[in-house]
Amino acid sequence: MKIIMVKKKGCNPCKMFEPTIKDVAIENSLDFKAIKAEEMPEKMRPKYYPFFYLMDNDKLLESWAGISTRKMTKVLSRHIDNFIFNE
Repeated sequence: MKIIMVKKKGCNPCKMFEPTIKDVAIENSLDFKAIKAEEMPEKMRPKYYPFFYLMDNDKLLESWAGISTRKMTKVLSRHIDNFIFNE
């Protein structure tokens, strides 16, 4: 599985939350990739940042926006057995 984070230049919540989501990916043996929104086609850019995609191979499992650790935990717990998050 892989977490893809879409971030935007000048987005302070993106900068603040990226280390957290990277650590979560490592602790749960997930791949992690950060993508700059400015490098995406405009019509594919999300409305809110940071924006996350949880992928399994090429299949989208779930997506969410924002830096809520509660939301992140709910999403990832639905898809990962024995999900680990150390605040």
